[in-house]
Amino acid sequence: MDFWTYTPLRDAMKQLGVQEDAESFYRSAFAGAVEMASGEFYGQVEKEALWEQGHRPYYNVWPSIVPMLTRLNLDIDSALIQLPLPALCIRLPKQHNPLTFEWQNRSYDIRCMLMGAANEGKTILILIDIGEVVNQVPVYTYQNFLRQEGLTVERSLAGLPKRPSAEVGVQIPDALIADCVRLCCSLCLLENDPSVIEPDVLSKDRDRFESTGDQKYVDKAHRRGKVGWNVGRHIEVAPHYRRPHMALVWTGRGRALPKIVPRRGSVVHRELVEKVPSGWGDT
Repeated sequence: MDFWTYTPLRDAMKQLGVQEDAESFYRSAFAGAVEMASGEFYGQVEKEALWEQGHRPYYNVWPSIVPMLTRLNLDIDSALIQLPLPALCIRLPKQHNPLTFEWQNRSYDIRCMLMGAANEGKTILILIDIGEVVNQVPVYTYQNFLRQEGLTVERSLAGLPKRPSAEVGVQIPDALIADCVRLCCSLCLLENDPSVIEPDVLSKDRDRFESTGDQKYVDKAHRRGKVGWNVGRHIEVAPHYRRPHMALVWTGRGRALPKIVPRRGSVVHRELVEKVPSGWGDT
């Protein structure tokens, strides 16, 4: 399955002929954001710089798990949402993407999101990509999620602040913005269960990694600049199975640590499934 990926400003400028190393580019970009007095632009550049420093890590989020994570009721303290990495790209599938919307008679997908901590960890900044481009440069929807002790995730989602440029360009429905933020929060709570989240290795090594689980294939992918994980690749929904789902549970000492874990599907009406008519296969 193919997934969208985030295009940082430095890559877009390279395509326009601007060739600068990362250090020089981001130094100029930070200075430009300060001169423009643009908090949005500064936040974007800061997260992109962190993402590049981390070798552009990503989650490939497979279509079957997306509705399971966006339907969860996250009635927990928003301060418990902890990013797995300083900056992380959430990549959605190019096929069967559940996060779509219509605007002015045109269909759009939520392609990917770049998220990272902001305001000394008080908020999580999420840059949402829908494929919008102005003058050959990608334009991202900017959304902050407030992390505050005593404020639940649900209340924080209900009070998502409007970005200053919210009415400029393509407008994503508020409910879908909330789903995007909820997905990011849910991914931050995922239990380290290999049936749900697993390293993404080089395509030529995938079969050998799946059969052996050898860490050397992960290390090899990282050396080649591929730092990513598949989320929900093995979660399938078959007609004769009760749908698998994700559940929020409390773990650790005093059950104070929230985690999202899988609840496996089960056969529905097993006795009907097992009643195979006699004579089938006879010739």
